[in-house]
Amino acid sequence: MINIRLNILAIFIAVFLMCGSLMADDGLNRAITAKILACYDLDTTGVEIEFRKNNIEAAFDSYDSLYVRPMTDAEPRGLVPFQVALFKGGELVSRKQISTRISRFEYALVTTDRIRRQDILTPEKYTLKRVETTYLTEKALTSPEELSGSWARKNIGKDQIITSGLIERIPTIMSGKQISILYKTESMEISAAGIAMETGYVGDLIRVRNSQSRKVIPCTIIDRKTVQVSTH
Repeated sequence: MINIRLNILAIFIAVFLMCGSLMADDGLNRAITAKILACYDLDTTGVEIEFRKNNIEAAFDSYDSLYVRPMTDAEPRGLVPFQVALFKGGELVSRKQISTRISRFEYALVTTDRIRRQDILTPEKYTLKRVETTYLTEKALTSPEELSGSWARKNIGKDQIITSGLIERIPTIMSGKQISILYKTESMEISAAGIAMETGYVGDLIRVRNSQSRKVIPCTIIDRKTVQVSTH
């Protein structure tokens, strides 16, 4: 009976110590997390920090301050190592390296269906949702206004984050379009029918074929229907 009681007591003490250690580690992790957020001025609504490797163990009363220093100058996303130092009364208690995974999240536009190249992204083709953007190499679009005047640069799959690299401004004039060629001087103005040989935007210089003479001339795009003969 005595042995049973001793065994129960030993188990109780072990569980108590283990719980105390877990609580201490959890408190330390929270303190380190707060330091990391403050270091980069990060918002908790858009960031999640996971400890991949943390060998620091400390009781509640074993330190009174800590110092956290990033070991890289890179943007805080993905795997990021830190050096953590614990102090007690100004004296160094422990210094170790930890590894974290910093995940970034934001509300971005995500496709609800497949989109073909040169399709205009109308509202039914996308939705706004919270997504992980940790490893995106291009800017995620976060507002429908960013799609104004644009279309898909290439085919886009369903449930894909819409980034700046997936869209482009719709050209003012497309190659092969019938347009009006304007020749203008201070004393006269002449117009003729033509066909655009290149795609471009307002202000761009493109080649245009005169429909009557078949001559190809350089012209500046004025609007969607008009180009002006370049005299330079």
